[in-house]
Amino acid sequence: MELAKSHEPAKKNTMDFEEINDVLGPFGKYQKFVFFLACWGSFMPAMVVVCMTFVGNNVDHRCFVPGCDDPNEPDFSADYVNYTIPDGDECSMYQRYEPVTNSSTCDLNDFNLNVKTNCSEKVFDTSLFTSTTVTEFDLTCENAWLGPLAGSMYMVGMLLGAITIGDLADRFGRKMGILVSVLLLGGGGVLSAVSPNYYMFLAMRLLTGAGGVGLFQVTFVLAVEFIGAKYRTFCGIMIEVPFALGEAMTGVLAIFIREWRWLQVAVTAPAFLLLSYMWIMPESVRWLVSQGKRDVAVKIIKKAADVNGVEVPKHLLEDSNTEVPTVDGSLSVASSKAELVKEDPGEPEPKVTKSVIDLLRTPNMRKRSVNLFYCWAVCTLVYYGLSSNSGNLGGNIFVNFIATMLIEIPSYVFSFLVLDRMGRKGTLSFVLLLGGVACFVSGFIPEDFGAIIVTLSLVGKFGIAAAFAIVYVYSAEIFPTEYRSVGIGACSMCARIGGIIAPFVASLVRFPCWHLKWRYEKDNVEEVAISESEELLEMNSP
Repeated sequence: MELAKSHEPAKKNTMDFEEINDVLGPFGKYQKFVFFLACWGSFMPAMVVVCMTFVGNNVDHRCFVPGCDDPNEPDFSADYVNYTIPDGDECSMYQRYEPVTNSSTCDLNDFNLNVKTNCSEKVFDTSLFTSTTVTEFDLTCENAWLGPLAGSMYMVGMLLGAITIGDLADRFGRKMGILVSVLLLGGGGVLSAVSPNYYMFLAMRLLTGAGGVGLFQVTFVLAVEFIGAKYRTFCGIMIEVPFALGEAMTGVLAIFIREWRWLQVAVTAPAFLLLSYMWIMPESVRWLVSQGKRDVAVKIIKKAADVNGVEVPKHLLEDSNTEVPTVDGSLSVASSKAELVKEDPGEPEPKVTKSVIDLLRTPNMRKRSVNLFYCWAVCTLVYYGLSSNSGNLGGNIFVNFIATMLIEIPSYVFSFLVLDRMGRKGTLSFVLLLGGVACFVSGFIPEDFGAIIVTLSLVGKFGIAAAFAIVYVYSAEIFPTEYRSVGIGACSMCARIGGIIAPFVASLVRFPCWHLKWRYEKDNVEEVAISESEELLEMNSP
């Protein structure tokens, strides 16, 4: 065992965690082990947050045509669809001249191609997915707005979970926060897979969102508390890599599991494996000391020293410091990253109470705050919007989805490498401009050029993922110490607004002009058919 160089006895009556970390090594074997465990706390929630691309996939559908479709096994692409369903209209059908009877036929002459009528029963294209929440709960036509609500409910759950689980972790320990998070994530996910109706599914999505953000933030904060200041920025950015891998894993699972209930189980049930953290993950030394459990804290420090092959001088373990950094509210992950930029990480922040109003009180602080509020909202909106829209790019949905998630990894490496060279402001401006231009240009590319659209979408995701990682560090640096916690918390609240809106923005692809017209005229049982119907009649006339 290597003996660390001797240190002079501390003059302050505290347990200096930074000095202890210097002895242990800022990123020794023990810290790497704890960070590795935290990475799984990032991987697991990621699978759930993006699973609605497949679980709630808005598969193609059309009206069920009585007298033509087999009630037991309707054929989505049957020949009679050409003269029974208006072209491009998923929510209406051509009206029959006569009511359906047992002797009714399904010929062209049985339908009036000048009159459309609404329908209550749908036929879905099950060639790609056996079932989704859209097919099972009929989230089509007038109920189509309910589909994106599942993604928004997850974001609401993240907001609530960050507040409640963060506070719980401060009061009862990080490991208790992990336990509650795992039960919410795994339990809510499995229960959502057996939901008898869509409203229960939405409620469970809220619980999984709370558990997901709690698991991410508590495991990460716990790991940061063991890591030396020198490596905290690196870990703060690289913790996003397993998150991207978790997102991509959802796409891999969806290739093999095409039924939404089983896919939901597959992405949430593995979270129960993290119950093992109650035994293998060490409790936060800072929290233990704050609770008067110095003996337990010393045992963990000695174990870390033994694993790292060093010896901690006894005088560093003699006294205790009752201060403990919080994992409070929706800013817990951000607060831990705020720890990275303290001028003296070992020095507790001053006990000054500030509010959101204080952020807007002076012109300079108001300009900074509003700018960052907007940045956080935009980053979240675009990040989750592009993730949700990956299934609408055309081509192979699974390849597009996996590529959209994996492109984040090089963006995080890029951010880490250039952050100190280009500066926070320069790097953030560059990646935001890169992502924004790519997304804007892709909207004007004809659908026939699918490869170009996908490429621009990946460039956009690269830029916004890098911006998401950088904005945490930049915000923590730009707010003065006494404003840092409330500033990051307010930014995080704005980010949740962007996340709640994102699923609805991505769903706009399913609302072309004809659908808006149908919604406007849906109160009329009959409406004049589009002019192409007459051409269809002529084409099919003998």
